[in-house]
Amino acid sequence: VTTMIGGVHQIIHDGTEAQKQRWLPKMAKGELLGSITMTEPYAGSDVAGIETTAVHEGDYYIVNGKKRYQSGAAAADIYMSYFLTSNRPEDVAKHRHLTALIVEKGTPGFTVERVNDLVGLDGIYNCYLSFDNAKVPVANRLGEEGAGWAVMTSGLNAERVCGAAMPLGPMREGIRYAVQHLQRRVQFGRPTGDITTNQFKVADMIWRLHLSRLLTYYGAYCADIGKEAPVEAAISKMFTTDAGLQTAIEAIQCMGGNGITKFYPVERLFRDAKLLQITMGTSEVMKLLIYRQGLRSLMPDLKVPCRMVDDELGVPMPVGKAPAGKKVSGENDILKVLAENYRINPGLHMTMEDIKELLDVDDADLGKYLVSLEEKGLAGLYRDRRGIALAKATYNGLNEANPAEYYKYIPAWVDKKDVF
Repeated sequence: VTTMIGGVHQIIHDGTEAQKQRWLPKMAKGELLGSITMTEPYAGSDVAGIETTAVHEGDYYIVNGKKRYQSGAAAADIYMSYFLTSNRPEDVAKHRHLTALIVEKGTPGFTVERVNDLVGLDGIYNCYLSFDNAKVPVANRLGEEGAGWAVMTSGLNAERVCGAAMPLGPMREGIRYAVQHLQRRVQFGRPTGDITTNQFKVADMIWRLHLSRLLTYYGAYCADIGKEAPVEAAISKMFTTDAGLQTAIEAIQCMGGNGITKFYPVERLFRDAKLLQITMGTSEVMKLLIYRQGLRSLMPDLKVPCRMVDDELGVPMPVGKAPAGKKVSGENDILKVLAENYRINPGLHMTMEDIKELLDVDDADLGKYLVSLEEKGLAGLYRDRRGIALAKATYNGLNEANPAEYYKYIPAWVDKKDVF
């Protein structure tokens, strides 16, 4: 897996023909091992905060800084690395401040600073790397200077799909040893596998394995067809690594005392599984990515249909397409819409888009009317960094817009003598 993700994806997608001919055949033959180098002492999940610098001087970049937690380092021959090449605020804001370079083992000034002892993945090097005026040829740059963020994120999608595959074999191994014990360990006059709670544990382990496989295979399919699939990659990586840890825990529980001895491999599966939740992006970072990018991709499907209060039923009903927007003549038209929203979506503010769906008004006039209503105490506004984001009618605004009786809704089944 290290060789597959250690720069192969980036070289294929962002490398020149010369770079592909130089490295890919040897990597395919196993003659070169790769490693990904992103994490730094002060930049972990926030990879945009990379501090190691690469200064362009002639035919070289002069690199200074440190990387840490680099899997496969020391043994690897080439290092897919990302460095800071611009401090300009506008470049940082647009993620044009990083550059992708392949650093080769043996580069002067490039050394292993420390080899880490980790909780899991025994026998696999994990290192701190030091760059002390290391000279990296410009010919080793992937993409243009400042394009490192795009190279990195594309590579991370492929890396996370590979990472999602890593727990699959250990999950099956955990089930294998758990079932062996449950079928052969006799307690209370019967095999422990006859105990229903243990059967539930095995059932949970099996469905986790099946779902993990399906998610990983789909992520791999997206990568194979060249689809950038950050959400699919994040979901598969998060689910399988979480499922891998839970499966290891359940397998140990099924095995009892044997499960926590080194005489069986399950305790190692447990240690490895915990590490896999962190490497290649923590489960928490995956959830943030899923929320941000997943929500963006789903947004067209999440728009709630326009609803209006039905004259006969007195309750909000979907009407499909919103009625043609009424031309706004003054702030009272805005207040009426905010008051109506109180009837239809109690407790919810309206976005500017919600209001403009019902009224024909431009942004400037809408903002002006809302501020005026706020100053009069008839509207409450929520502002974000871009300005007015949400609006509602206040108590006084509701009374100004309509008589109190307008907002009443008493279902037919209510005993009239109980209403006051």
